[in-house]
Amino acid sequence: MQALQKARSEGRITNTQRYEQGTFILNTTIEGQPFNMEVLAPFMESVPGGKGFIYWKDDGKTINGHSLVIKLRFGARTVLLGGDLNTLSQEYLITQYGNNNPFEVDVAKSCHHGASDFTEKFMQLINPYATVISSGDNEGYSHPRADAIGCAGKYSKSKRPLVYSTELARSTDISSNKILFGMIDLRCNGSDIFMSQMKERKNDADLWDAYEII
Repeated sequence: MQALQKARSEGRITNTQRYEQGTFILNTTIEGQPFNMEVLAPFMESVPGGKGFIYWKDDGKTINGHSLVIKLRFGARTVLLGGDLNTLSQEYLITQYGNNNPFEVDVAKSCHHGASDFTEKFMQLINPYATVISSGDNEGYSHPRADAIGCAGKYSKSKRPLVYSTELARSTDISSNKILFGMIDLRCNGSDIFMSQMKERKNDADLWDAYEII
């Protein structure tokens, strides 16, 4: 709230909106096919005087655990944006949804940059063909963690799971000391999904290492 207030006082934002489970950020049609972004979390609890978030262990677990979790649908294909969910919040969401599983998708963006703070049960529920892990460099958390990478492949519905990492895809040209970003690209027409990773060295014949998500 303090960050929002500061941004508003500096004129960087003029309006805000709180999203919670069950709302849609976007619900429209693109190229004749349904396109929407449904909010799967956070859940808000009834408290005296209004609504609030459940508190887990400490401020960090609570703030990360109440990340926006968004399911993107375009035509027949789906993508999950998992925010910074952790073990406590994943267990909470599993309980909240009961026998319903809205988390299964074709492609998932890994929760919390590939941290080890996750449950295998939640990964089983997501069950994607491909996972993208987005993380930075020169940080003290060693993201993505080896067990997160391994489980992303283990709990995939594909016989040959695809696990992409923005950090592992990048490299540095030692001669010029320039960072070469291994860009990861997803393209979808509502029925087909193609994912590509930019190669470290430009090749006129093919700049991308591409796969079809089936």
